[in-house]
Amino acid sequence: MSDLWVDIETLVLDGVPMNPVQGRRLAQMTELALARLLAQRGTVPQLAPDSGEHEKKVQNPRPATMRVPANANEARWAEELAMVLYRAVDRSI
Repeated sequence: MSDLWVDIETLVLDGVPMNPVQGRRLAQMTELALARLLAQRGTVPQLAPDSGEHEKKVQNPRPATMRVPANANEARWAEELAMVLYRAVDRSI
């Protein structure tokens, strides 16, 4: 199995009131939720070593849209963000 590295420089949650402590907690919880999804579901195809024959490039990336209740806590946001990231990873490999 190949290693997978996800690095998010900036994440914009428009209209979500969140202080820096909540933001850091959200980042940690999202990382754990994404790791759990990958461990449980894997990817399609499984993260096979790249043969180097082709370089995949995402063209015209679209922002993901999530619908989360206004009173959602960091755990709910983390689960939703992890699912969005999981789907993006699954499409890109």
